[in-house]
Amino acid sequence: MSELRSVERDYSGKRLPPEEADAVIAALKKYLMELADRWLFKGRFHTDMAAGVLPMEAIKVFWQNWYGFVAEINNFHGVAYQRHLPFFKRHPELQKHFANHVADEMIHPTPPGHIQIVLEQGRNFGLTNDEMIEYEMLAECRAFLEYYRGVLYEGTMAEWWASFCVEEAVGHWARFFGNALRNSYNLAEEKIVYFRVHAQADLEEHQGVMAHAELDWTVLKRLLEEGRAETRPGFNLIYCVRMGTAYFAWFFEGVYQHIKKEGLYKI
Repeated sequence: MSELRSVERDYSGKRLPPEEADAVIAALKKYLMELADRWLFKGRFHTDMAAGVLPMEAIKVFWQNWYGFVAEINNFHGVAYQRHLPFFKRHPELQKHFANHVADEMIHPTPPGHIQIVLEQGRNFGLTNDEMIEYEMLAECRAFLEYYRGVLYEGTMAEWWASFCVEEAVGHWARFFGNALRNSYNLAEEKIVYFRVHAQADLEEHQGVMAHAELDWTVLKRLLEEGRAETRPGFNLIYCVRMGTAYFAWFFEGVYQHIKKEGLYKI
Protein backbone atom coordinates (compact mmCIF):
# COMPACT_ATOMS: atom_id res chain seq x y z
CA MET A 1 0.00 0.00 0.00
CA SER A 2 2.87 2.39 0.80
CA GLU A 3 4.23 1.68 -2.69
CA LEU A 4 0.97 2.84 -4.21
CA ARG A 5 0.80 5.98 -2.09
CA SER A 6 4.28 6.89 -3.31
CA VAL A 7 3.08 6.99 -6.93
CA GLU A 8 -0.26 8.74 -6.30
CA ARG A 9 1.42 12.11 -6.69
CA ASP A 10 1.64 14.72 -9.37
CA TYR A 11 5.01 14.37 -11.08
CA SER A 12 4.51 17.36 -13.38
CA GLY A 13 7.77 19.27 -13.66
CA LYS A 14 9.57 17.02 -11.17
CA ARG A 15 12.80 15.43 -12.39
CA LEU A 16 13.33 12.04 -10.77
CA PRO A 17 16.75 10.43 -10.42
CA PRO A 18 16.96 7.12 -12.31
CA GLU A 19 16.63 4.98 -9.19
CA GLU A 20 13.48 6.81 -8.09
CA ALA A 21 12.01 6.59 -11.59
CA ASP A 22 12.78 2.85 -11.58
CA ALA A 23 10.91 2.49 -8.27
CA VAL A 24 7.85 4.30 -9.67
CA ILE A 25 7.82 2.07 -12.74
CA ALA A 26 8.19 -1.07 -10.61
CA ALA A 27 5.28 -0.02 -8.38
CA LEU A 28 3.07 0.77 -11.39
CA LYS A 29 3.92 -2.55 -13.05
CA LYS A 30 3.13 -4.49 -9.85
CA TYR A 31 -0.16 -2.62 -9.50
CA LEU A 32 -1.07 -3.31 -13.15
CA MET A 33 -0.53 -7.05 -12.86
CA GLU A 34 -2.44 -7.27 -9.56
CA LEU A 35 -5.41 -5.55 -11.21
CA ALA A 36 -5.15 -7.76 -14.28
CA ASP A 37 -5.18 -10.88 -12.13
CA ARG A 38 -8.23 -9.74 -10.15
CA TRP A 39 -10.29 -8.07 -12.86
CA LEU A 40 -9.24 -9.99 -15.95
CA PHE A 41 -7.95 -13.50 -15.32
CA LYS A 42 -10.32 -14.10 -12.38
CA GLY A 43 -13.24 -12.44 -14.12
CA ARG A 44 -16.26 -14.44 -15.26
CA PHE A 45 -15.32 -14.60 -18.92
CA HIS A 46 -11.84 -16.01 -18.36
CA THR A 47 -12.81 -18.25 -15.43
CA ASP A 48 -15.46 -19.92 -17.60
CA MET A 49 -13.09 -20.09 -20.53
CA ALA A 50 -10.33 -21.79 -18.53
CA ALA A 51 -12.90 -24.34 -17.35
CA GLY A 52 -14.09 -24.93 -20.91
CA VAL A 53 -17.68 -23.92 -20.15
CA LEU A 54 -17.72 -20.59 -21.98
CA PRO A 55 -19.71 -21.14 -25.18
CA MET A 56 -17.82 -20.72 -28.43
CA GLU A 57 -20.43 -18.13 -29.36
CA ALA A 58 -18.98 -15.88 -26.63
CA ILE A 59 -15.49 -16.26 -28.09
CA LYS A 60 -16.84 -15.37 -31.54
CA VAL A 61 -18.63 -12.26 -30.21
CA PHE A 62 -15.49 -11.26 -28.36
CA TRP A 63 -13.47 -11.64 -31.55
CA GLN A 64 -15.84 -9.55 -33.62
CA ASN A 65 -15.37 -6.75 -31.07
CA TRP A 66 -11.63 -7.35 -30.82
CA TYR A 67 -11.29 -6.93 -34.60
CA GLY A 68 -12.95 -3.51 -34.31
CA PHE A 69 -10.61 -2.55 -31.49
CA VAL A 70 -7.40 -3.69 -33.19
CA ALA A 71 -8.37 -2.15 -36.54
CA GLU A 72 -8.35 1.30 -34.94
CA ILE A 73 -5.96 1.09 -31.98
CA ASN A 74 -3.00 0.20 -34.20
CA ASN A 75 -3.57 3.40 -36.18
CA PHE A 76 -3.29 5.37 -32.94
CA HIS A 77 0.37 4.35 -32.75
CA GLY A 78 0.98 6.31 -35.93
CA VAL A 79 -0.93 9.31 -34.60
CA ALA A 80 1.07 9.17 -31.35
CA TYR A 81 4.28 9.03 -33.36
CA GLN A 82 3.33 12.31 -35.06
CA ARG A 83 2.02 14.03 -31.91
CA HIS A 84 4.97 13.03 -29.73
CA LEU A 85 7.64 13.45 -32.39
CA PRO A 86 9.44 16.41 -30.70
CA PHE A 87 10.24 14.19 -27.71
CA PHE A 88 11.44 11.33 -29.87
CA LYS A 89 13.59 13.62 -32.05
CA ARG A 90 15.58 14.39 -28.90
CA HIS A 91 15.80 10.68 -28.10
CA PRO A 92 16.81 8.97 -31.36
CA GLU A 93 17.40 5.61 -29.69
CA LEU A 94 13.82 5.59 -28.39
CA GLN A 95 12.57 6.93 -31.72
CA LYS A 96 14.18 3.94 -33.43
CA HIS A 97 12.28 1.55 -31.16
CA PHE A 98 9.00 3.45 -31.52
CA ALA A 99 9.32 3.52 -35.33
CA ASN A 100 9.96 -0.22 -35.20
CA HIS A 101 6.84 -0.62 -33.05
CA VAL A 102 4.64 1.32 -35.50
CA ALA A 103 6.09 -0.56 -38.45
CA ASP A 104 5.73 -3.92 -36.69
CA GLU A 105 1.98 -3.37 -36.34
CA MET A 106 1.61 -2.35 -39.99
CA ILE A 107 3.94 -4.66 -41.95
CA HIS A 108 4.32 -7.89 -39.95
CA PRO A 109 4.05 -10.52 -41.33
CA THR A 110 3.17 -8.59 -44.52
CA PRO A 111 1.31 -5.29 -45.11
CA PRO A 112 -1.16 -4.26 -43.72
CA GLY A 113 0.29 -6.01 -40.68
CA HIS A 114 -1.23 -7.60 -37.61
CA ILE A 115 -4.80 -6.98 -38.73
CA GLN A 116 -4.36 -9.82 -41.21
CA ILE A 117 -3.63 -12.17 -38.32
CA VAL A 118 -6.76 -10.89 -36.56
CA LEU A 119 -8.84 -11.77 -39.63
CA GLU A 120 -7.12 -15.16 -39.94
CA GLN A 121 -7.80 -15.94 -36.29
CA GLY A 122 -11.44 -14.96 -36.69
CA ARG A 123 -11.80 -17.30 -39.64
CA ASN A 124 -10.31 -20.04 -37.45
CA PHE A 125 -13.15 -19.31 -35.01
CA GLY A 126 -15.68 -19.75 -37.83
CA LEU A 127 -16.27 -16.07 -38.65
CA THR A 128 -16.27 -14.53 -42.10
CA ASN A 129 -14.33 -11.36 -42.86
CA ASP A 130 -17.59 -9.42 -43.26
CA GLU A 131 -18.82 -10.63 -39.87
CA MET A 132 -15.78 -8.95 -38.34
CA ILE A 133 -15.39 -5.89 -40.56
CA GLU A 134 -19.07 -4.86 -40.58
CA TYR A 135 -19.75 -5.74 -36.93
CA GLU A 136 -21.21 -3.00 -34.68
CA MET A 137 -19.13 -3.04 -31.50
CA LEU A 138 -20.76 -3.42 -28.09
CA ALA A 139 -20.73 -0.26 -25.96
CA GLU A 140 -18.38 -1.71 -23.33
CA CYS A 141 -15.93 -2.80 -26.01
CA ARG A 142 -16.00 0.48 -27.89
CA ALA A 143 -15.42 2.30 -24.59
CA PHE A 144 -11.95 0.71 -24.37
CA LEU A 145 -11.11 2.16 -27.79
CA GLU A 146 -12.64 5.57 -27.10
CA TYR A 147 -10.73 5.95 -23.82
CA TYR A 148 -7.48 5.76 -25.77
CA ARG A 149 -8.77 8.08 -28.47
CA GLY A 150 -9.63 10.67 -25.83
CA VAL A 151 -6.29 10.41 -24.03
CA LEU A 152 -4.38 10.60 -27.31
CA TYR A 153 -6.13 13.75 -28.57
CA GLU A 154 -6.87 15.55 -25.30
CA GLY A 155 -4.47 14.11 -22.74
CA THR A 156 -0.78 14.58 -22.06
CA MET A 157 2.05 12.47 -23.40
CA ALA A 158 2.57 10.89 -19.97
CA GLU A 159 -1.12 9.99 -19.71
CA TRP A 160 -0.96 8.23 -23.07
CA TRP A 161 2.14 6.17 -22.29
CA ALA A 162 1.01 5.32 -18.75
CA SER A 163 -2.36 4.18 -20.08
CA PHE A 164 -0.70 2.16 -22.81
CA CYS A 165 1.44 0.24 -20.30
CA VAL A 166 -1.58 -2.09 -20.23
CA GLU A 167 0.24 -3.83 -23.10
CA GLU A 168 2.14 -5.69 -20.37
CA ALA A 169 -1.15 -7.24 -19.22
CA VAL A 170 -2.31 -7.78 -22.80
CA GLY A 171 0.78 -9.89 -23.49
CA HIS A 172 0.11 -12.11 -20.47
CA TRP A 173 -3.56 -12.25 -21.46
CA ALA A 174 -2.65 -13.49 -24.95
CA ARG A 175 -0.71 -16.37 -23.39
CA PHE A 176 -3.64 -17.15 -21.06
CA PHE A 177 -6.15 -17.07 -23.90
CA GLY A 178 -4.01 -19.19 -26.19
CA ASN A 179 -3.46 -21.80 -23.47
CA ALA A 180 -7.20 -21.95 -22.78
CA LEU A 181 -7.91 -22.52 -26.47
CA ARG A 182 -5.33 -25.33 -26.54
CA ASN A 183 -6.28 -27.02 -23.30
CA SER A 184 -10.01 -26.40 -22.90
CA TYR A 185 -11.17 -26.08 -26.52
CA ASN A 186 -8.68 -28.44 -28.15
CA LEU A 187 -7.74 -26.02 -30.93
CA ALA A 188 -4.73 -27.10 -32.95
CA GLU A 189 -1.59 -24.97 -32.70
CA GLU A 190 -1.95 -23.64 -36.24
CA LYS A 191 -5.45 -22.41 -35.31
CA ILE A 192 -4.26 -20.03 -32.54
CA VAL A 193 -1.67 -18.01 -34.45
CA TYR A 194 -2.81 -14.60 -33.15
CA PHE A 195 -2.17 -15.40 -29.51
CA ARG A 196 1.27 -16.80 -30.12
CA VAL A 197 2.29 -13.76 -32.20
CA HIS A 198 0.72 -11.21 -29.86
CA ALA A 199 2.23 -12.60 -26.66
CA GLN A 200 5.65 -12.46 -28.27
CA ALA A 201 5.17 -8.93 -29.64
CA ASP A 202 4.11 -7.48 -26.28
CA LEU A 203 6.51 -9.32 -23.97
CA GLU A 204 9.60 -10.34 -25.95
CA GLU A 205 12.09 -8.76 -28.30
CA HIS A 206 11.35 -10.13 -31.75
CA GLN A 207 13.23 -9.68 -35.01
CA GLY A 208 15.11 -6.73 -33.52
CA VAL A 209 11.90 -5.03 -32.31
CA MET A 210 11.77 -4.14 -28.61
CA ALA A 211 8.89 -5.78 -26.74
CA HIS A 212 5.97 -3.37 -26.95
CA ALA A 213 5.40 -3.30 -23.18
CA GLU A 214 9.10 -2.64 -22.54
CA LEU A 215 8.96 0.38 -24.85
CA ASP A 216 5.92 1.75 -22.97
CA TRP A 217 7.65 1.49 -19.59
CA THR A 218 10.94 2.87 -20.97
CA VAL A 219 9.30 5.98 -22.44
CA LEU A 220 7.35 6.60 -19.23
CA LYS A 221 10.54 6.25 -17.17
CA ARG A 222 12.33 8.78 -19.39
CA LEU A 223 9.44 11.23 -18.99
CA LEU A 224 9.75 10.92 -15.21
CA GLU A 225 13.49 11.49 -15.33
CA GLU A 226 13.11 14.63 -17.45
CA GLY A 227 10.28 16.18 -15.43
CA ARG A 228 7.88 15.77 -18.33
CA ALA A 229 5.33 13.43 -16.71
CA GLU A 230 2.62 16.09 -16.71
CA THR A 231 -0.92 14.95 -15.96
CA ARG A 232 -4.26 16.73 -15.77
CA PRO A 233 -6.27 16.98 -12.54
CA GLY A 234 -7.79 13.57 -11.84
CA PHE A 235 -5.34 11.85 -14.19
CA ASN A 236 -2.28 10.83 -12.19
CA LEU A 237 -0.15 7.96 -13.50
CA ILE A 238 -1.70 5.29 -11.30
CA TYR A 239 -5.17 6.36 -12.46
CA CYS A 240 -4.08 5.98 -16.09
CA VAL A 241 -2.80 2.45 -15.40
CA ARG A 242 -6.03 1.61 -13.57
CA MET A 243 -8.28 2.96 -16.33
CA GLY A 244 -6.45 1.10 -19.10
CA THR A 245 -6.83 -2.13 -17.13
CA ALA A 246 -10.45 -1.46 -16.17
CA TYR A 247 -11.57 -0.83 -19.73
CA PHE A 248 -9.75 -3.97 -20.86
CA ALA A 249 -11.60 -6.00 -18.20
CA TRP A 250 -14.95 -4.38 -19.05
CA PHE A 251 -14.45 -5.37 -22.67
CA PHE A 252 -14.87 -9.02 -21.63
CA GLU A 253 -17.57 -8.30 -19.08
CA GLY A 254 -19.62 -6.59 -21.80
CA VAL A 255 -19.32 -9.63 -24.05
CA TYR A 256 -20.24 -11.92 -21.14
CA GLN A 257 -23.34 -9.88 -20.28
CA HIS A 258 -24.35 -9.82 -23.94
CA ILE A 259 -24.13 -13.63 -24.17
CA LYS A 260 -25.88 -14.17 -20.82
CA LYS A 261 -28.53 -11.51 -21.59
CA GLU A 262 -27.66 -9.52 -18.48
CA GLY A 263 -27.54 -5.77 -17.74
CA LEU A 264 -28.21 -3.70 -20.84
CA TYR A 265 -28.76 -6.92 -22.78
CA LYS A 266 -31.45 -8.35 -20.52
CA ILE A 267 -34.43 -9.38 -22.58
